[in-house]
Amino acid sequence: MKITANLDPIILKTLQMSNDEILKAKIKSLNLNEDLIIFLEETIINIQETEHKILFLHYAKKLVVQIERPVDQGHYDAFQFEYDQDRRRFNPALWINAELEFLKVSQEFNCSKNQPTSYGNQQNANAPMSLLRHEDMEKMYRWSRSTLNRRIALGLPYHLDPAGAKFFDVTEVNEWIKENTSLMN
Repeated sequence: MKITANLDPIILKTLQMSNDEILKAKIKSLNLNEDLIIFLEETIINIQETEHKILFLHYAKKLVVQIERPVDQGHYDAFQFEYDQDRRRFNPALWINAELEFLKVSQEFNCSKNQPTSYGNQQNANAPMSLLRHEDMEKMYRWSRSTLNRRIALGLPYHLDPAGAKFFDVTEVNEWIKENTSLMN
């Protein structure tokens, strides 16, 4: 005798459904936008990898936009104010966009934070010439303003224009860094 013969037909149908079908059915069953947002939030909390969260949210956004979530007309008539208020206050697609933006920024921040700074190999490809301004030096070498000023005081080569602004030759700076690696800490 099969084990499935004793199961309730609804449970049997659920067991036969794929994860995709279960997710679609769950989204379709959530009539209130607030409930849908809560479900999505609880789901992404359980996903560990940021890339998987982003992928899930893109897929969920596709489903939210494509799946019609009909409301029982009698229930809607009885609670029309609450349904209308829910539709105005909670927008699942907007919530998903905000989560995606946050995750992408968080991911970029973590990636740039974990990348080691390698001096001398960070040539600015967009710079038409090898002279950089003070701000560009800070960005290119990931130095703070005080660190750059301290290294200037230690002998970092620079050039002055007639107005008094400092410009830095990338090749001179790279050579100075190679010669003065002990001063870089």
